[in-house]
Amino acid sequence: VVNFAYRIDLKTSPHELIAELMYFPSGIAVRALSVGMYGPLADLVWLRFIQYYGEHRMTDARFELMYHILDILTTLDTRFVYAYTLGGLMLTHDAQRPDQAEKLLKKGMMNNPDDWRYPYMHAFINYVFLRDYGVARAYFSLASRKPNAPDMTKRWEAFVLYKKLGDLETAIQLWLDLYNNTENPEEKEIARAYIMTIKMEIDLKHMNMQIAEFTNDMGRLPVSLRELVTYGYLDSIPTEPHDERFVIRDGKVITTWERYPTERQ
Repeated sequence: VVNFAYRIDLKTSPHELIAELMYFPSGIAVRALSVGMYGPLADLVWLRFIQYYGEHRMTDARFELMYHILDILTTLDTRFVYAYTLGGLMLTHDAQRPDQAEKLLKKGMMNNPDDWRYPYMHAFINYVFLRDYGVARAYFSLASRKPNAPDMTKRWEAFVLYKKLGDLETAIQLWLDLYNNTENPEEKEIARAYIMTIKMEIDLKHMNMQIAEFTNDMGRLPVSLRELVTYGYLDSIPTEPHDERFVIRDGKVITTWERYPTERQ
């Protein structure tokens, strides 16, 4: 192993190193032969991996061996964070192999079950590249439950629920949880803004449903929201969260806040 390390450190080109690595079926074989020198050998493989990436990035953009090398590396050092996370991004974006990125990141989750970064990166890849928002939400949620997970993991889960999956009731509960538990004032302000917006959307949706019921029952549109309260379709008119008013326009409830879009930019 010492001889192998010496040769790949001093005498071999990146091409020759990759050829050396291909002789090993997996990182398990390399680890078994490394006589305990896992860390130094992993560092060396990582440096050569960066050379491999750079060379192919500048030439043929072909990365057939990317996963194989990262698999060897993360078997030598099971806690090498960047090999999993940056490697997952490279496999997805550069190698166009999100299936291999998922396999690598799930290996990271298995080897580091208390680390939030691996499910977070898996969620990020599904959100940004694959647009699988259901999977993204599930892994943002998983990341948020890990020890020492930052507040942004909860924020991302709530954002996906609200913007991409349309689950307003669950989204507002998550934003409320973040608002009540975060000690970061910026996160708290972001959560407060989303709580106000989602609550307004929930109220608008409910009032418009009641207008439809009133119209179906009465054969006409209500004159005002107060009429919906009078006839028992609403318990009360909700408070508009921006100090504006809810009104009926063309048979639909809107907020007068919508009249001032330029002031909100």
